[in-house]
Amino acid sequence: MQTIDPATTGNISGVVTFEGVPLPNPTIDMSGDPACALAINPKDASRAETVLANHGKLQNVFVYVKSGLEAYATKVPAAPAILDQRGCRYVPHVLGIVAGQTLRVLNSDKTLHNVHPLSANNPQWNDSQMPAGAPKEHVFPKPELLLPITCNQHPWMKMYVNVVRNHFFSVSNAQGKFEISGLPPGEYVVEAVHERLGIQDMKVTLPARQHESIGFNFKP
Repeated sequence: MQTIDPATTGNISGVVTFEGVPLPNPTIDMSGDPACALAINPKDASRAETVLANHGKLQNVFVYVKSGLEAYATKVPAAPAILDQRGCRYVPHVLGIVAGQTLRVLNSDKTLHNVHPLSANNPQWNDSQMPAGAPKEHVFPKPELLLPITCNQHPWMKMYVNVVRNHFFSVSNAQGKFEISGLPPGEYVVEAVHERLGIQDMKVTLPARQHESIGFNFKP
């Protein structure tokens, strides 16, 4: 296996856009748990985060290098990926993690949660977590996109973990921006994944020490 020479690396960045008018996200009723109801402004409706489009910029799209790195040796990050439960929501709503990396789940809420991944390729587990309780740690050993994690205590709580083979990924922010850094020169397939709007990919040629700008456009 080849090692990546930092002197030759570049990056791929861009913006994910949304064309059209998204349907309203479902309203969430947290009144069944007073600790959750206190977490939101009673004047505002709490809504799901299914499609977050800000002036045509799409948030929570997982963008990763699908192929092109097979010849390179990459390491599993030593630091854990962090998933919090805050305001009776999972934060973040979309998370990337490397297969074999530790997922550390926190509970910052003043209520009991029950963390339950509904995985297809990885072992499932179901952890009760007391208010502000000790972190729970697990590992997903196999790649799996759009792996949902739910809470048995609060049925509206749902997020997605994307388990991939290496750390070359990004999640689009509120401005639709993403960036994947430290890539060696090569021919890549970059894929963008959204929980409702589907999957897109494109081929990208990255010269040594260069930056390539790309974009993805999703429609309802």
